[in-house]
Amino acid sequence: MYEKLNVKARSLMLVCEITACLVATVTIFIIWFFIRNTDIPFSADIIWVVDAVIWVLGIAAPFVRYERYRYRFTDEEIDVKEGFIFVTRNIVPIERLHKVAMQSGPFDRIFGLSKVIITTAGGDVTIRFIEHQKAEEIVDTLKTRINSYAYQTRAEG
Repeated sequence: MYEKLNVKARSLMLVCEITACLVATVTIFIIWFFIRNTDIPFSADIIWVVDAVIWVLGIAAPFVRYERYRYRFTDEEIDVKEGFIFVTRNIVPIERLHKVAMQSGPFDRIFGLSKVIITTAGGDVTIRFIEHQKAEEIVDTLKTRINSYAYQTRAEG
């Protein structure tokens, strides 16, 4: 059964999106300031329409992403679904795990959330927006599974 994120995750997503929108707006203002009196073949005001679209998508994205974000652990695999416009599903076999790490950025720490980064031979899979205590439990459980599998492999070989 898939697990759903805590409500704090949606708030964190919203804060991150608003921060990104503010950065985009400042960048757009700087561009507009320099091109407003030039002979560019399109209206410089079109970038304000682009900015409005960025804000609409930025405000809508956290709510859609929150509803779509799911993860689950089974004895054989880790399954993570996420996305806004495109939904991505990552399935990682437990026996392919190499390393597990936990990470928290400044915004994550404000909301008491962390992310678990799972490294395999094929790349990384990240489970984001998890409560810090739950992330520690996931890391400990996966670390135990990795060590158990490594011990079992050595014993067989």
